[in-house]
Amino acid sequence: MSHTLFLRSGLPRPSVNVPVGEFEVDLLRPDARLVAEADSIGFHLTRAAMERDRRRDAVLARDGYRVLRFTDRQVRRRPQEVIGALEAALR
Repeated sequence: MSHTLFLRSGLPRPSVNVPVGEFEVDLLRPDARLVAEADSIGFHLTRAAMERDRRRDAVLARDGYRVLRFTDRQVRRRPQEVIGALEAALR
């Protein structure tokens, strides 16, 4: 997921592909402690990937971050829904 969704929505630009603790996250709004991840089938379909993603979400939540996950297909085909979820999370 790129920052273009944020730019289209008028939301402040997030940090992209940055470390948060032991993880690299797709998008980060540190002021809101919000992480957004775009999951593609190629990298998130296996059992190992699912386990890794759930651990990441739990550790980030423990550390005070809210994690929103979207599929790459949602980002491409339903960007307004993704933007709406991001806006709601940032309120």
